[in-house]
Amino acid sequence: MRFDEPKGHEQVLAGLFAAAREDRLAHALCFTGPDGAGKFLAAERLAMGLFCAKGPPVSGGPCGACGPCKRARADSHPDVFVIDPLAEGEEEIKLERITPRTGASGGNVSEFLALKPMEGGWRVVLVRDAERLNEEAQNALLKTLEEPGASTLLVLVTARPDLLLPTIHSRCVRVALAAPGEELARALLLAAGVPADEAATSARWSRGAPGAASALHRRGAVRMRALFVRVLAGELTAAEAVDAWSELEGDFDARTPSAGTRLRARTFLDLAIEALSDLRRARSGLDPARLAHGDLATAAWVPSAAALERQLEECLRARQDVDLNLAPDAAVERALLALEPVRAPAPRTSR
Repeated sequence: MRFDEPKGHEQVLAGLFAAAREDRLAHALCFTGPDGAGKFLAAERLAMGLFCAKGPPVSGGPCGACGPCKRARADSHPDVFVIDPLAEGEEEIKLERITPRTGASGGNVSEFLALKPMEGGWRVVLVRDAERLNEEAQNALLKTLEEPGASTLLVLVTARPDLLLPTIHSRCVRVALAAPGEELARALLLAAGVPADEAATSARWSRGAPGAASALHRRGAVRMRALFVRVLAGELTAAEAVDAWSELEGDFDARTPSAGTRLRARTFLDLAIEALSDLRRARSGLDPARLAHGDLATAAWVPSAAALERQLEECLRARQDVDLNLAPDAAVERALLALEPVRAPAPRTSR
């Protein structure tokens, strides 16, 4: 766990710390908000504040200097259990991560919570990308949510709360965390050494979510968008673009090469879907200046409304196929074929 300071969520955390001091903090929270908004950082910060030897902070954050804070920073605090499919390279969170299963390796929530707190305080479970909990895992989690035990906190973190069962929602207090904004996202990228023009672009495309802006920069989103724009403009064929896509540089490290390729495909298709959606919004009358990809709306090659619908549908279908573990390169190629402009048939010649 990093326990970095989440920017833009200080007031929400202050309210949660106050609830903990007054012994009214709910035992189950669901942190919702857009990807990259800092939800998981906020969950980590909340846990650190509960562990802090000085108690939940009255103002500011945890001290960071006491033993519990240092153990939290070093990812060695015995009273916190984290499920992070992103870091673990898993596509879904399975039942064995919630309750014991024969032959399963690694820890699970039930066994962790059955133990007494090693440091005599809270027991905290953090679940990142909770929408990846499969149905079996969600149903198993319900029992824990119903009978959590004393001084127990479960925090589900998700950008897709609609994928969680209604029974999960009914047992959690929802905490909405909005994206902090373009200005802060850009400032954080600049502080990390990102060139000013790319920092501004990534912050805009992320809609002000610092984590998403950082990911866009690391995965070469500017080069990715330029690639499919050239296909839309008729400057590249889909076949040429697929070859170029596979060679794009970026941070696509994953547990396996195939997982890295899926991450590359997800990034590319998500970006294409966002751009096409903004073009459709602009065609519907929204001010392009207010859209993340609104700069594309004035291009000479902008597809017709019917073509946009078809292209967007194909990109969405390709994105779904990637999540279904179908061949990501084939999904990208199919999407790029849909982006090619419709060319008039060659004139027939008489014999």
